[in-house]
Amino acid sequence: MAGRKQFDEDRALDAAMTMFWLKGYEATSLADLEAATGLGKSSLYNAYQSKDALFARCLDRFQRRHGGSLREELAHPRFETAIERFFEGLLQRFEDPALPNGCLVTMASMEVGTAACPAAVLLSDAVDRLKSDLERRCAQAVEDGELDPGTDIPALAAMMVSMTRGMAVLNRGQGNAAMARQAVRGMLGAIARHRPTDDASTGPRTSIGGAA
Repeated sequence: MAGRKQFDEDRALDAAMTMFWLKGYEATSLADLEAATGLGKSSLYNAYQSKDALFARCLDRFQRRHGGSLREELAHPRFETAIERFFEGLLQRFEDPALPNGCLVTMASMEVGTAACPAAVLLSDAVDRLKSDLERRCAQAVEDGELDPGTDIPALAAMMVSMTRGMAVLNRGQGNAAMARQAVRGMLGAIARHRPTDDASTGPRTSIGGAA
């Protein structure tokens, strides 16, 4: 039928996504994408028009498949549990032998930086969305009395985003998540120590990201 794709698009997008994940945005060539998807140059361009457009589809697929479930964990009514489950899900993804090491968003962001290209804009937007999601969850925790009212919410969210990026780099470089698990334990311990409390025996309260 004219205009209809004559290939398994899910399989092709998964293959292209994995190639970008493994090699990065810039380093992935058209020949790499042809080999990964089993499609010829004309088929790729007919279906996706450009490498940027194909990368955008792969990035969206990556975020829905690997990021959606993590964001769902943030809905847990207890803040510390929500954050713990979010990071545990991320660690489990790093330890999945069926997936490439690291994170597609992090690796590509390191590669393209702030270059004036569509991929850089997409990647920056992806990180900004994650920070906004975490800011909303932290704000809810303050409203629920689980975080001190003086908490610097943008700073706390930025710290957690930075944790996700650093964890991905460690996983890519070392091939395991051992140090990342240590870092997450430390972060969760810091959050627990800075819960609001009315018990004077515990000493003065300290706001996360703020002054004591």
